[in-house]
Formats: sequence, C-alpha cells, structure tokens
Amino acid sequence: MFGSHLSGLKNDMRSALDATVRFWAGAAFVVLAMVSIQYEEVIAPGVSQMGDALSGVTADFRTKLSSFTL
Repeated sequence: MFGSHLSGLKNDMRSALDATVRFWAGAAFVVLAMVSIQYEEVIAPGVSQMGDALSGVTADFRTKLSSFTL
C-alpha cells in the first residue's frame, strides 16, 4: 500500500517536472525567435553597412597601394 502511494507520487512528480521542462523549453524558443527577429531587423543592417564601408576602405587602399611604385 505504501509502495503504491510512493509510485503514484513519483509519477506525479515526473509529470510535473515534464510539464515544467516543456514550459521552459517553449519559453526559451520564443525568446530565441524574438532575438532572431530583432537581429534581422536592427543589427544585421548595421553590420552590413559596416562591412560595406570596410570593403570600400580596403578597395581605396588597394588602388593607392597598387599605384605606388618604387
């Protein structure tokens, strides 16, 4: 009798733990999705502009360096 109560308690605790893990996994997924969306809308364009600017600077430096002769 006592063993069956412990078994039931064990099953209830496992069920509660499973529900908690599913909740936190879902919450983490939602947070990661929102961060991904914000990255695409806010951060990525700025990074692209910085990359374009750096590419332009290196192209200018390359042309000046290639025109330099000893």
